Amino acid sequence: MSYRLANFSPQQFLKSYWQKKPAVFRQVFPGFEDPLDENDLAGLAQDPDADSRIIQHHNGQWSVHHGPFDDFSEPCQGKWTLLVQAVDHFLEEGSSLMDCFGFIPYWRMDDLMVSFAVAGAGVGPHTDQYDVFLVQGKGSRRWQVGAPGNYPSLQPHPDLCQIAPFEPIIDVELHPGDVLYVPPGWPHNGTAVSDCMTYSVGFRAPDQSQLLQYLLDHVLASPSHNLRYTDPDLCVAASPGAVTSQHLSALTALLKSSMESRNWPNELLRCLSEQNLTIDVPERLYTEQQILQLLEDGAHLQRLPGCRPLYAESKLEDTERFTFYVDGESFSIPAILKSTAIPVLEGAPVSTHTLEQTVDKLDFLQLLCKLTNKGLWFFTDE
Repeated sequence: MSYRLANFSPQQFLKSYWQKKPAVFRQVFPGFEDPLDENDLAGLAQDPDADSRIIQHHNGQWSVHHGPFDDFSEPCQGKWTLLVQAVDHFLEEGSSLMDCFGFIPYWRMDDLMVSFAVAGAGVGPHTDQYDVFLVQGKGSRRWQVGAPGNYPSLQPHPDLCQIAPFEPIIDVELHPGDVLYVPPGWPHNGTAVSDCMTYSVGFRAPDQSQLLQYLLDHVLASPSHNLRYTDPDLCVAASPGAVTSQHLSALTALLKSSMESRNWPNELLRCLSEQNLTIDVPERLYTEQQILQLLEDGAHLQRLPGCRPLYAESKLEDTERFTFYVDGESFSIPAILKSTAIPVLEGAPVSTHTLEQTVDKLDFLQLLCKLTNKGLWFFTDE
């Protein structure tokens, strides 16, 4: 199952709505088919590798139950919602749904959260610090969106952050195939009109603390770049407690020098590529000859669901190599293979036709072998 956008212009959306204002788009996915149902979602919630929770409102009390679950009887009382994060990592169709939003760069994409809610259920009014497309699956849900503001925070449960009720500027009921976009900081509240599935396509944006952590990781990983402050031209201090503006500027320049090092852009790309993918490494490692034989026998190599490799559009590397990053790991191949590699990194299946179009078959096979043995690409019959 694959998905395609309809009745939706990415160019117009980015110009008029992205990080500007919320909007409702009708029938972006006409005839939408759910890639899974509530039973499938419950099965995922039993997997220890999946991040799942049930938010429950019962007898006037809010509760949050965290997975993995082996018994749903207690949390599924009253009005409840089952939520599972990163379903695109587990389900090819979920990854396909995420790919529909590929007009936004991979490095901004977070994951696909899928929820099932019984009629009347929701998680309460709240704000998020990320952009989200809320794709309606089966059933229907009423969404209310308010204007940004300083709303009183409520915490009816230690693991649940809500805000006080707000005046909606959007009040709409979504049906299968409809999409609601909500930018960061806009309060919203969704309530299931009937038992329903919702697919939340979320996006991330690093804050300054995360970028500084990336920089710290970069410095610690490269001891030779961990420069120490020096002041060979130090003058007699007029007051020992005073830190001069020159000293402050020198310390600031020392920090900036870490970001000006040649390796910093690559370290930043490596950090941005981290996804915490669930990877199953093959029990037996493939050889390049086995990879070739399987492709010649009609098999295809496919990117792991949810896997979104990154590379620099500008030439950060030397002109003889093309480097890309997958889940925090870098891979380097001859630059002559770049035009062949990019469609594969963006999800195109690898077949014998791909090899026939490759200018350096041996190096490309070596890359395929490495990616497959790391569990990042896998064989399919389609």
